[in-house]
Amino acid sequence: MTEAEGRGLSARPQRVLPLEGGRNFRDIGGYRAMDGRQVRWGAVYRSGALSYLTTEDYTHLTPLRIRVICDFRTAREREREPTQWPDPNARTLTWHYDSTVVSLRGLHTKSSLTPAAARGAMMSLYRTFPTAFADVYAGMFRSLVDLELPMLVHCSAGKDRTGVACALILACLGVPIATVIEDYALSEKIVNLEKELFTHQGTSVGLTDDHGFLSTVAPEVRAPFLTSPPEYLQAAFEQMAHVHGSVDGYVRDGLGVSASMLQAIKGRLLE
Repeated sequence: MTEAEGRGLSARPQRVLPLEGGRNFRDIGGYRAMDGRQVRWGAVYRSGALSYLTTEDYTHLTPLRIRVICDFRTAREREREPTQWPDPNARTLTWHYDSTVVSLRGLHTKSSLTPAAARGAMMSLYRTFPTAFADVYAGMFRSLVDLELPMLVHCSAGKDRTGVACALILACLGVPIATVIEDYALSEKIVNLEKELFTHQGTSVGLTDDHGFLSTVAPEVRAPFLTSPPEYLQAAFEQMAHVHGSVDGYVRDGLGVSASMLQAIKGRLLE
């Protein structure tokens, strides 16, 4: 019996961790970079809210020895869905930013809100991410440079703020953009947010005041807010290219990740 099997984990790397209370909890390892190397398994994990992890889940997660948790949520989201991570050695990073950046408040006043309008709102939201979350993503990269691994990055659903964050990590490692987009789009296949947010442990669990109106609209109208189609991430990438020339340019100039810093990250995350 291997050490991994002995502690209840599969010896074979798994993209999606089989957790009872996990929300979109997965490993971003295993992808092939253009230089032929592979992203290390067990180095960077991504997830939605951690509030519903069970005791049994933690028996599987504790041996991963997560060193740093990047929590991209607002203060209100953290208050509504608190994390009770049991390892005192894990450091949690949080940021204070204007919650209106991710707010959908105001859309509820539009009686003519349609699926198309909701999709357009999400495209606009993603175009704001490169600027609105520059400090947040820069902090995440600094932790990578400091080799604070394994790292767990998460938000509420684990698809938007977290999706862009992980896309940036994979892109800067040289993973082809098509593969990066495929990883991003996995979220809606892995987690049913309609069920998670509107039937899991009560109606609208996890929805802040800025998003609570979603419970008042038809499922087909709110569906674009709960999915992860490629064009959302592409909108963020296009904005980065518009301002900084490319995604790499955004990481370098927008987030302050120098060539030497990037080399250190690649040295640790690629094998």
